[in-house]
Amino acid sequence: MIRTGYLRWEIEAADGRSQADRMAHEVVLKARPTYRTVRIQGALQEEAAERFVRGEASYAAILQAQQRSGAELEITVPDVGPHVFRYSRSDRERNLGFWMVKLQREVQAFAHEVVRVAGSFPRLVLANPALRAGYAKLVEHEALRVIEGRSAPEPTREDEAMTLDAAAFAQGVPELVAAQLVRDVVEPREFDEFCRDDRITIRIGKRIYRISRRPHALIEVWKADTLTGEARLCVVFQDPGMPPSDEVVMKYLLAKHQPELLWQVGIRFPAPTGRFDAPVPRRWAAFDPQPDDDF
Repeated sequence: MIRTGYLRWEIEAADGRSQADRMAHEVVLKARPTYRTVRIQGALQEEAAERFVRGEASYAAILQAQQRSGAELEITVPDVGPHVFRYSRSDRERNLGFWMVKLQREVQAFAHEVVRVAGSFPRLVLANPALRAGYAKLVEHEALRVIEGRSAPEPTREDEAMTLDAAAFAQGVPELVAAQLVRDVVEPREFDEFCRDDRITIRIGKRIYRISRRPHALIEVWKADTLTGEARLCVVFQDPGMPPSDEVVMKYLLAKHQPELLWQVGIRFPAPTGRFDAPVPRRWAAFDPQPDDDF
């Protein structure tokens, strides 16, 4: 058995005479899922979490999904293969180097096909090229172990489904973890605004600071007495891959507890235009580096 993400595979390998060519032998490679059916509990929460991470929904969508009874999603995993390649016994016996190179090449092709099929289930296998390349190496290693007789496949479980909890998927998503940190740090009223509008507004002295969850967004500074714009501050953190909600926490703590330091490290830009109580700008989208008009 070998894993690719949450999927488990049983690798089969058979060697015999070719039916199409009596002078040749052929190797047949096949991958079967350990569990034919995968059942995901709490699929509504998972879908809401994915939309939140992509910037297509607010955190309120996750809270609403958590309050609803979690729907179950069943996924049927197909077999992969058979992957067939032929060889002559003379090559295997007299030209061992050629045979090993050919075997390695065919097993690698089979392993990448297994990972390609596994990748068609994004809920179960992360869409990370480096990670999937590592999965292909694992499948390749297991296939060679089966060919050498050091590993044996188990029957596919057709009668029982493998059950996964969608809540476990979120534990490894940095943006969701950061959003939970926002909940722990800010006040309930501020967290309500964060859930609804993807931003936090706080008043410190004679200034109002508005912090957006938009990635690398500028901090809007408004005059509290006239509600007119004063400046926009750009704060650059050392970690370029910091999740947007982590940026919100850091900017919030600076504005609330060290506003003087915020003005020292922040790069000033022209004041925000428009009215302070203007409608909430459109939600940010992935791969959209242009700021909204209200920012």
